Amino acid sequence: MPRLLAALRSFRKPLQSGYPRLVVLTDAARGYDLARQAVNCPKEAILIERTFGEKLTPCLGGKGRGPIRLATVLPHQARAGGLDGVHWPENRLRLRLRSKVGGLVETASAHRGLTIGKAQRLGIRAILISVAFPSQSPSANRPGASRFKGAIRLALLQRAFPACNLFALGGIRAKTARQLRRSGLYGVALISGIKS
Repeated sequence: MPRLLAALRSFRKPLQSGYPRLVVLTDAARGYDLARQAVNCPKEAILIERTFGEKLTPCLGGKGRGPIRLATVLPHQARAGGLDGVHWPENRLRLRLRSKVGGLVETASAHRGLTIGKAQRLGIRAILISVAFPSQSPSANRPGASRFKGAIRLALLQRAFPACNLFALGGIRAKTARQLRRSGLYGVALISGIKS
């Protein structure tokens, strides 16, 4: 983790949004549940619980005592659970139109430029782009999944959407983060690379 955090300190896009440069996600099916990720997650990060329709995990430690905590739930559920905000997976972004999100931190996931544009039009500025680099994630290797983007394509996406803060997701380690430092990207997002 120290090498990864050092690589993130060399990113050039200004920290205008106030968001940290690191996003950590859960994936209980792969053994990366909220409890495990919360233990390893730096306080200066966003921690996203991907619920996949399951019940939200109770807050660990309360607001202000750890990372910014989001989940893939609706805004009213986030508020009831004492969360800081909501993460919108690409396939749930359509629900954003019907939801009241005032005062909550928001992030979204995108696999292509059209989705980044849609999230931007909805007012979401922090967007996780996947698949950044070759990854062991089952979703990155499923049939029909898009090939990894790499540093150049990610840099072109950030240039196309300068008002957004893009985070590279997939295959993130200290080495790949260093490849992104001149890309203009805002930060990185990861699941299994949290200790690298």
